Amino acid sequence: LVGLYDPEENGLNIEMWTNSDGEELKSILNKIYITNLSTDAKEILQIALLTNSYFPEKNISYEEFLEFKSNFLLKKKDLNLIKKFLTKNNKTSINYLLIKYYVNEYLSISDLETACSIFNKVEFVDDDYLTKFRIYCLVNENRREEAQLIFDLKKELGFNDDFFEKKFNFLLGYDIN
Repeated sequence: LVGLYDPEENGLNIEMWTNSDGEELKSILNKIYITNLSTDAKEILQIALLTNSYFPEKNISYEEFLEFKSNFLLKKKDLNLIKKFLTKNNKTSINYLLIKYYVNEYLSISDLETACSIFNKVEFVDDDYLTKFRIYCLVNENRREEAQLIFDLKKELGFNDDFFEKKFNFLLGYDIN
């Protein structure tokens, strides 16, 4: 189950998508995404897509259906809604796209504290960009031991970025040059 809303809050059923044909669903949702919807229609779509429910079982994968939810959130550009979704569904496989969007939006307005705060709410997804940023956040928050641990684990797993490693060593005071 991936979503934000309890099905009973809106008169829906937890199995509302189960018998849907994925091909029809993909076609309909793709058409909806390119249509300029009214405010009411957007609200109905939000409730339908973000209500906790079982996934469709025919002609659509779990990842494809999650991607529709993610694309809806990205198109809506509501950072509070994205944060709620990430917090409530922190083990979802496509969250790295939403986390990147969230982080980049706050970085674009120079709000480092809020950009970094998302890592306290979500289980981390393996993505090099987000890993480097998370390490930077930990260093910035003076949580150097955690930053070092994550960096060392990434190195053990084959992570190799000479530029980042040099900057990391500088930030931790290992390299004065």
